[in-house]
Amino acid sequence: MVSAVPRIAAYWFVLPAGASLDAIDEGRVISRENAEAAFRSYSEALAWQPEDPALREDRARLASRLARLDPESADRWKELAVEDFRRTVALSPGNGTAWARLAEAELEAGAPVEKVLPYLRLARLTAPRRASALLPQLSIVMRHWEAMPDEMRAHALADLTSFWTRRAIRTLLVSIYLDAGFEARAAFRERLGENERALRDFDRLIASSLDG
Repeated sequence: MVSAVPRIAAYWFVLPAGASLDAIDEGRVISRENAEAAFRSYSEALAWQPEDPALREDRARLASRLARLDPESADRWKELAVEDFRRTVALSPGNGTAWARLAEAELEAGAPVEKVLPYLRLARLTAPRRASALLPQLSIVMRHWEAMPDEMRAHALADLTSFWTRRAIRTLLVSIYLDAGFEARAAFRERLGENERALRDFDRLIASSLDG
């Protein structure tokens, strides 16, 4: 019982932060104030459980979002995100989602694409079917299409039609598409167009997002 106290205390601290992470997962808007509060909660939790990879990974995700919400301190938030993701993969090297998110954080911090290709390959090796690992890879490949090997392009788009069936992440797919260049968008549409209804619904969602 005594040995369990630090873990119980750590996870008690992060209970209020769940809504912020859900918003990040679903591509929804989150306020800077809520993100900062969630980040503080995870910092308090890590004071109790500094070697917990799940806590470390979630704090890194909050730091990545804060880099967008707090432009004046963006470089520092990006640095914190990279540090936490590196610590996460050191603690749990079989975590494919963390490898994919580390690649994303490194790119946001200014790393060249070549540096993160090994991380993407490790993500694919350790989590070949996990959506939480595949979606960051899709985002990276779409944004850096011209620099990506053909096999990474094919892998990133392989599960696109199944992703579309998950309504909670459709907004995120729209964001990934709009952030990409022409060639990446064309490949995205070709793949999603294997389901004609999905492509029609996607175009409606695109139009709605642009009107808004």
